[in-house]
Amino acid sequence: MKVGKPQSKRVPVRLRHSRAKASAAKQRKDKKIAKKDPTWRSKSKKDPGIPNLFPYKDRILAEVEEQRRQKEEESARRRELAKQQRLNGGAAGDAMQDDAALDVDNDLLDDDSEMDDSMQVDESNPMAALLASAKARAAAFDQKNGQDEDAMDDDESEDDFTRFDAEDDEGAVNVRKDSSRKQFDKVYKQVVDSADVVLYVLDARDPEGTRSKEVEQMVMAADRGSKRMIFILNKIDLVPPPVLRSWLIHLRRSFPTLPLRASKPAPNAKTFEHKDLTMKGTSETLFKALKTFAESRQLKRSVKVGIIGYPNVGKSSVINALSSRMGGRTAACPVGAEAGVTTSLREVKLDNKLKLLDSPGIVFPNTSEGSKENKVQQQARQILLNAIPPKDVDDPVPAVNLLLKRLSSSEDLFAKLMAVYDLTALHTVAGDKTTDFLVQVARKRGRLGRGGIPNLHSAAQTVINDWRDGRIQGWATPPKHNPAATSTTKTAPASKGLVGDQKEIVKEWAAEFKLEGLWGDDTNDNDAMEA
Repeated sequence: MKVGKPQSKRVPVRLRHSRAKASAAKQRKDKKIAKKDPTWRSKSKKDPGIPNLFPYKDRILAEVEEQRRQKEEESARRRELAKQQRLNGGAAGDAMQDDAALDVDNDLLDDDSEMDDSMQVDESNPMAALLASAKARAAAFDQKNGQDEDAMDDDESEDDFTRFDAEDDEGAVNVRKDSSRKQFDKVYKQVVDSADVVLYVLDARDPEGTRSKEVEQMVMAADRGSKRMIFILNKIDLVPPPVLRSWLIHLRRSFPTLPLRASKPAPNAKTFEHKDLTMKGTSETLFKALKTFAESRQLKRSVKVGIIGYPNVGKSSVINALSSRMGGRTAACPVGAEAGVTTSLREVKLDNKLKLLDSPGIVFPNTSEGSKENKVQQQARQILLNAIPPKDVDDPVPAVNLLLKRLSSSEDLFAKLMAVYDLTALHTVAGDKTTDFLVQVARKRGRLGRGGIPNLHSAAQTVINDWRDGRIQGWATPPKHNPAATSTTKTAPASKGLVGDQKEIVKEWAAEFKLEGLWGDDTNDNDAMEA
């Protein structure tokens, strides 16, 4: 067997230089592209930690834990020492002051003697003696101030822990106070009391879930029944036209209702087209209705319009849609996909006749549903209503379970849910198919932990976010209308601030706002509403 002659590694100079130039040109091009890339990259290198193959990793981790424990013990000891010093600060403080006074007197005597010695050193030269005296007094002053500063530093170091702990406790208390239900109820009552018209914003996917009969009674009973209330059915692009039409017919039996598309949908959201019900058209319709009411009242002041509703139903988006109808400010109020963006009362002036009052979202009382639910079920229902921020969600799995139960009632909606994540048929174990659903979602979306174990919590949070942004289609259907029940309520006397005949309320208030031509649907729907 012949062995081939080894080839030489010599390369022509021309070829070697051409390769070097091409490499340099590619590096420059990659660097230029990297500068234009909007992806944020941290310049600080991430600490890789201790490698798993390092033989003494356990020992180093134990040493780090021991140092942390010793530091905590030292902090606790200093905190306890400062507390004892504050408790025993009476007699001990007086004794320490006396000792400090004696030390200061002795130091001053020593300084005076040193000054006398320095002055006696060179009495022939008065300038030198004056300079020596100045230096001695400066040294005494610096020494005295240094002792005082050291004492102050010691006192501050001893009190730092307790003072900062107290400040942290006060801050936590303030946060809890500001975010409490009482504070939000106070703001809500302030909005209702100061408003002439109340816009009750509802989510088109579940209007009854974001509606509270108690709140409606409170609004109608306020100021001897002089308040006016309109239902605003927001997020209409997330429901099909037949469902929207059915909800409008159902809600208009109680109060005047207007459909609204206040903002653009989230990326990759599954939306529906509604002919003329665009963002501009619906916002102009609502603005015309409010202007008509303001002109009919002929008040010397501007008419205030309060906006209430559940968190994340789009109250601030309604204000932004009204303020930007004629090219005005597009961000009058901050908005976000999560609940809890608006935390305080905000007033926005549209013109000389209209002022809008934005309020924080409140989970209104709903006795009809709350009495039948435990805390876990109630939180799951509120999560599906997007009323709880993701950071406050302890366990999103029950909410996903509730979502699967709702969508399972419709084969079409359940098939669309499976198509969103491209899942196969679910395996039911002891009547539970939520676990298998979350396992498949975790594998499809890469929500895996160490060893490839599916992270069900992260997968459930992903499903909740997709539901919130409209990537998962789903909606509630209105309850069936019972004419017999409405006829009995007509003859019943008004109770709890509600007028007996709701049909007359709708007609009267619709005339005040001139809503006959602004319903956003056909006249057949109005006939169905009156049926």
